[in-house]
Amino acid sequence: MEFFDYFTRLLGMDPTQLPVYVRVMTFIVPVVIVVYFTCLIVSKVKKAVKIVRHVTKGIRVKEDAGLSADEVRAISTGALYAYQQGGYTDIMDLDLDESRLSTILSEWWDINDRDSAIDTIDYLCEAPSQNILPLVYSVCSASNKEAAMQTLVDDINNNPDFKDLPDGSERAKSLIETVKARISNLNSQYDSLVSAGVISSTSDIKRLGVIAWDAGRLNFVARAAMQKGYLTSEECKKCVNHAFEMSKSAGYDSWKDFANSYMLGRTMWNGECNMGGLAEDLLTKPQSPWVRFPWADMRH
Repeated sequence: MEFFDYFTRLLGMDPTQLPVYVRVMTFIVPVVIVVYFTCLIVSKVKKAVKIVRHVTKGIRVKEDAGLSADEVRAISTGALYAYQQGGYTDIMDLDLDESRLSTILSEWWDINDRDSAIDTIDYLCEAPSQNILPLVYSVCSASNKEAAMQTLVDDINNNPDFKDLPDGSERAKSLIETVKARISNLNSQYDSLVSAGVISSTSDIKRLGVIAWDAGRLNFVARAAMQKGYLTSEECKKCVNHAFEMSKSAGYDSWKDFANSYMLGRTMWNGECNMGGLAEDLLTKPQSPWVRFPWADMRH
């Protein structure tokens, strides 16, 4: 009766006088809302537990795989991504749980067959994040960011590569929106990047670049596609070696630079990083391929 008294005071009516379906809905709707949010919370907790479980396994390695130092270095350009998802960091085979593998490829990358895998790999081979970085940096490094952004918008809209195409205006608009999103991500996380030691100033964004982010994703996606059967081992190896060459072209002095470039790219892409602990493990733990095979010892 207390509930009905409260209902009467709140709405100024006696709920017992309402139609039956209204009284039923009065009880069902709150239950549905509670169940929905409970399921949502449980889902988030499960995902968090999975991530923690992957990380608590430690860095997965096979130190006696019979690979050369540079072969391991090439494979371990994907070490941050592989470590994050619970895969091997120093051999081609990720050995991911099948359900995890399907989620990554299908839900995250929209890869469901060989053709979509090749399309995604071709896209990553072009270093999409690094290619857009000069546009992002031109605004992030400007003293008057608003004016710099307007100049950039005008330059893109007036670019002949867009103006002379039938769908040029739409492509220009898409590029502008992408650049704005990347700039917003970096601006919102700038202080966090500095405090985490990823960068010390805006100039580090240009110095480090984000090639490691592109290379790391190419490496991982190719290896995941191979595990799923979408790529042959030889095709995967070519992708891994291409990612390695991309990384070497950036002129990093150490795996630390590589890691910072990867984390900078991840932040620019989705507005958060949360990879500092994983990077620190890979940079310091004895079993890590980055520790076993330092970047500085690479054959050039």
